Amino acid sequence: MNAPRLQGLKVALVYPPYGPVKNEPGIKTVKENYGIFPSLSLLYVAGILENAGVEVLFLDSHAHEWTLEETVRKLKDFGPDYIGYTITTYLFFQTLDWIKAIKAQVDVPTIVGGVHLSIYPRETLTHESIDFAITGEAEVALPEFLWAHTQKLPLENVKGLAYRVGGPTAEGGRVLVTENADTVDVDLAPFPARHLLDNTIYHSFISKRKNFSCFITSRGCPYKCIFCEQGSKAFRARSPKNAVDELEMSIKEFGIHEMDFFDSSFTIRKERVIAICDEIKRRKLDVIWAARTRVDCITPDVLKAMQQAGCTRIYYGIESGNREILKVLKKSTSLDVIKRVVRDTKSAGIDTFGYFMVGNPYDTPTTVRQTIRLALDLDLDYAQFSKVTPMPATEMYTMLMKQTGRDYWREFVLNPHDDLVPRPHCDMTDEEIQRWTRLAYLRFYYRPSMMKRRLAAVESMDELVRSANTAWKMVADYKLGEDATGMEVVG
Repeated sequence: MNAPRLQGLKVALVYPPYGPVKNEPGIKTVKENYGIFPSLSLLYVAGILENAGVEVLFLDSHAHEWTLEETVRKLKDFGPDYIGYTITTYLFFQTLDWIKAIKAQVDVPTIVGGVHLSIYPRETLTHESIDFAITGEAEVALPEFLWAHTQKLPLENVKGLAYRVGGPTAEGGRVLVTENADTVDVDLAPFPARHLLDNTIYHSFISKRKNFSCFITSRGCPYKCIFCEQGSKAFRARSPKNAVDELEMSIKEFGIHEMDFFDSSFTIRKERVIAICDEIKRRKLDVIWAARTRVDCITPDVLKAMQQAGCTRIYYGIESGNREILKVLKKSTSLDVIKRVVRDTKSAGIDTFGYFMVGNPYDTPTTVRQTIRLALDLDLDYAQFSKVTPMPATEMYTMLMKQTGRDYWREFVLNPHDDLVPRPHCDMTDEEIQRWTRLAYLRFYYRPSMMKRRLAAVESMDELVRSANTAWKMVADYKLGEDATGMEVVG
């Protein structure tokens, strides 16, 4: 990519701590023990900036448990010209609190990015501590913005940018949003700047090796599940060589020997998946990895290729044990296909992890029981049960807005509130859904056969401690009747 050269410019990227908040999927205990993941989106931004000649400081205050004071001290020592953050809608005010506090002590322009900014750019820029927003992919937009801003050129010519003109919006200022930036060739995007991290500190609750990290081989998704915003984005896949080049560099330069592939559906293109696996085997890369996909995108030859290339776990989006609800969710599969693919995966020597949701449109206690029963009957190695939360830019959220006449997330970004976001076409209360989600975890993980299996699979004392800690908290919190929120947040 022909990015402007920005030598001499210094940009700090901050990943603040986050904790449980209302209106996110899942339960607090699982989130708190799910693991520590690097912010892949910010690592890509760091790579883009370095490719343009910028000096970058990456502060993962979440993973290192740095206080605000420690983070500010590191920023002052670095002396950035700009500070950047990634924003998630339901964590908006947790991140904003840090942005405000940091800006009060390190007064340089603040830039934010993330999927959230493609949805609510104007609402976000009503907050004065945020100066600029990249509203799409950063590969082109971010270097062009920095060049224009430092050279005092007109910002309206920068694609993919939101900014204020005329002062604060509360005093009559306006937020301008330019047209979308051009779509990038994903093979030309710089690799994530993993050298800026301490790669020894990351893990998931089921990771086996150090160092552990995450990785993507594609962007977007061609499927249209009503609960996922990825379906609104065009599917663009990296070439097998490009993806495995990054994987090889991660192993040889950063000592990473376990990767979690974060593609929405890794196995969409069978030939590409097999080519990636063949390239991993050809290079004899010492790595184990996990991937996310759909049961209707799996065949026996794909499973064989993945297992031989080091895949040890597949995360399947199963979601419900009720046929009609699967249709409502636009999951183009059947219970028979789910059962067959899980069985084939286990036969191939790959662990199975099922994602399930509680509180889907038309869910009732009866359909939730069917979901729990399916999870047990599949004999999965792992399962995650999440409370349904309609997220912005999804069809489910559009259903909710039509049903209620409210844009809850827009209201939330403009002014924080504690209103629970309702679930469209679901009469179960949040308390009911909370209880059923907890019951699903307890029924799944506290079977004698599952406890025996998990103990037999433990490969290190560190893994044993993590598992035991999560198990104890799940039981203790359930007995205490603790009600909270939270689940996987990986930036």
